[in-house]
Amino acid sequence: MIKVIVTGAAGRMGSRIIKLICETEGVGLAGAVECKGHALIGKDAGECQG
Repeated sequence: MIKVIVTGAAGRMGSRIIKLICETEGVGLAGAVECKGHALIGKDAGECQG
């Protein structure tokens, strides 16, 4: 499995990348990074992106 960390996870591109990771076999979301104090910090990145 390829493990991926996404920086800027709550942005337009980051959220699309996370959605694609969740839909792609053999690829997994290992982590998501966002700026300090962002409202989505502490939430499940995969669930936040649908």
